[in-house]
Amino acid sequence: MLLNLLEKTVDGYFAVIPRDKPPMETVKSARLIAHRGAHNHAEGIIENTLAAFNSAKELKCWGIEFDVRTTADKVLVVNHDATLKRLWKQDRAITDLSFNELRALVPDVPTLNEVVAAYGESMHLLIELKAPFQDEDLLVEALNGLSAGENYHLLTLDSAIFYSLSQFPKDALLLVASHCNVHQFCKTSLNEDYGGVLGHYFLINNKIVNRFKAAEKIVGVGMIDSKYSLYRELNRGVNWLFTNRADELNYYLRHF
Repeated sequence: MLLNLLEKTVDGYFAVIPRDKPPMETVKSARLIAHRGAHNHAEGIIENTLAAFNSAKELKCWGIEFDVRTTADKVLVVNHDATLKRLWKQDRAITDLSFNELRALVPDVPTLNEVVAAYGESMHLLIELKAPFQDEDLLVEALNGLSAGENYHLLTLDSAIFYSLSQFPKDALLLVASHCNVHQFCKTSLNEDYGGVLGHYFLINNKIVNRFKAAEKIVGVGMIDSKYSLYRELNRGVNWLFTNRADELNYYLRHF
């Protein structure tokens, strides 16, 4: 709760500080990533659903970020939370449900296969693996036909998950740093030769940006939800931009 309040305060601060417009070439390099899709709960477009991903595609977002969990009968599905309570008012854990039970309870929770089939060749997939994750073979099967690094990257907040993977190239793996491990995750990403690092824009300082750019690695930040935050990141050379306001950010990028 306190951390969320702090993040909102920081976001509000950066949203009102005027920034110079970045050069047009820099703007063209922006890779806008709709966090859990281009969701809008007030309009009935729920996060991590095909409706949210369709909206992101219509907005011409470069990528979509979403979360993967496993049902009791080993089907990979897309949902952020371990349970269905927050979004769907069903106090059931996904790991306790078969896929058929889940589909009967909440038809709008898509499978990873459905998302890959619908968007794998039109938007970059940023696939967050939620702990515990022990289904690499299923993931390989679902992503068969796509190219790691070109069509998708795997994300996690739990570095142990990446250590457990053996069938994906390291440059397709991106650690997501938090306030308590940003320096450790940056070190791990470079030492393990992962694809790069992601994190809150306030945590990913210029020293980190320059270090990863020098190593020719990816640096991505979120949540970029205002015009001046967008300008700030582009001006410091960060172009992997995660947002909860894809429609607004898309407008700023297309009306320079």
